[in-house]
Amino acid sequence: MNHTVFDAPVARSVLASHSAPEWRRNAALLGYTGLVPFVVLAAFALFPVGNLEQQAREALIAYGAVIISFLGAWHWYAAIHHGGAHATLARMSFAVSPALLGWIATVLPQSYGMALVIAGLLITCIADGRVQDIHPWYRLLRRRLTLIASASMTVAVFSQL
Repeated sequence: MNHTVFDAPVARSVLASHSAPEWRRNAALLGYTGLVPFVVLAAFALFPVGNLEQQAREALIAYGAVIISFLGAWHWYAAIHHGGAHATLARMSFAVSPALLGWIATVLPQSYGMALVIAGLLITCIADGRVQDIHPWYRLLRRRLTLIASASMTVAVFSQL
């Protein structure tokens, strides 16, 4: 079954499904919980109170950098776990690229840093979707998480205008 980001209501998500294995429910719960900093910090970026908006954007870039590093690490693990033809220099180089993008994002001016984190989120999501042996439920979960995280970052970028 081919899923898109918008084709299944939240009520049918892995998180709400009692028939899903516990590890899938745990992954969904932790994934959605991981969105809390994105959403909360993006909301704080909207409020010009003192330097709260500035600090919120800095924290958002730092958190986003950590998350894209984590997402790249998954590809490193997959390459090493499968070994052989899966552990190519290209695949392992891709796996470390999100960490490098995240680091660069932390030293750029905020709007560029946030754009780089958004790019990292989208690129890793696309790469996850291209992995042959990935579970379809994980593809759908990653798309949803990426959509919400990227939208939060986009709100913060446009709050500066």
